[in-house]
Amino acid sequence: MVSLRQLMYYVLRVLHLIVNNLMAIPAYTVWLFFLTPLRHLCPAIYWQIERVLFKALISFVVMWTNSGGYKIIESGDDLSSLYDNRVLLLVNHQSTADIPCVMSALLPKSHGKEYRESQLDLLNNHLLQRYLTSDKRWIVLFPEGGFLYKRRISSQKFAEKNNLPILNHVALPRVGAMNTIMDTLGSIKDGKKEGGLQWVVDMTLAYPGGEALDMHGICIGWWKPCNMHVNYRAYPVSDIPNTIDDQLSWLYDRYTEKEQLLEHFYKHGEFPENEPGKPRMLPRVISHEVPFDKVWFMIAYAFYAVSAYIFWIFVYSPLLSVISGLVSFVI
Repeated sequence: MVSLRQLMYYVLRVLHLIVNNLMAIPAYTVWLFFLTPLRHLCPAIYWQIERVLFKALISFVVMWTNSGGYKIIESGDDLSSLYDNRVLLLVNHQSTADIPCVMSALLPKSHGKEYRESQLDLLNNHLLQRYLTSDKRWIVLFPEGGFLYKRRISSQKFAEKNNLPILNHVALPRVGAMNTIMDTLGSIKDGKKEGGLQWVVDMTLAYPGGEALDMHGICIGWWKPCNMHVNYRAYPVSDIPNTIDDQLSWLYDRYTEKEQLLEHFYKHGEFPENEPGKPRMLPRVISHEVPFDKVWFMIAYAFYAVSAYIFWIFVYSPLLSVISGLVSFVI
């Protein structure tokens, strides 16, 4: 039975969520519209500004997670040297809560994000026309192609039929999107492709007891406060095979290792210090909580609040008046 105090808490969080969205998202869009000329005249400055605006926007999502008592604990490879590199981030997919968890883990690392769940030809065009022409750095990909609870049974049947490892904590990944990204961005010349991918980071996400949260429960604070864990393993792009069959085999190996990592986590409540697979290339970090910069969030909140107020006076209100006049004229 939900108490009156809890109910009021949920209501206040929902109202705050609505206010945040109405305040920040339209303001972010209007800023990008006004900055469009700068994108053509000086793209480097435009993308620097866009990165700050986007980081400020994402800080709202991280605030909803952090204020509900949901903390992110990270371990594994130290990614601090990769922040300004072009990176493909592979994440196991369990629920809608994966999105705020990934955002919370990556926000302090101060780079943009790109999510793309479309057909492979559209993905290829997006990479060429948008990703390479922008100052984006990291691409986030969920290779399993769906939530674990939806894909587990079909994945296990496929594995049994094709003599592949039968996995319980992850689903067998699909290689199509990764292959398109690697073909478009990952080719190597003299050890490096200018503007192309430099690293592939395998991020393993774990929830307490293997019970995944969901995004709306996090937003309203429905779930009890808990720690969500992420573990990183980084691979230089030169380690990734070139052919689609070899890439699929490489992915299967990584997800088999993910299974072992998650099996250990659900038994011991933490990821193992000595992980499966070959020796790591980057230094390791001690397991720690990802910090939430409250000062940065207050600056971002104030910026979007002032922006929303100014845009209401000079953009939203006049535009609504014009629309209202047009509707009245038509009627």
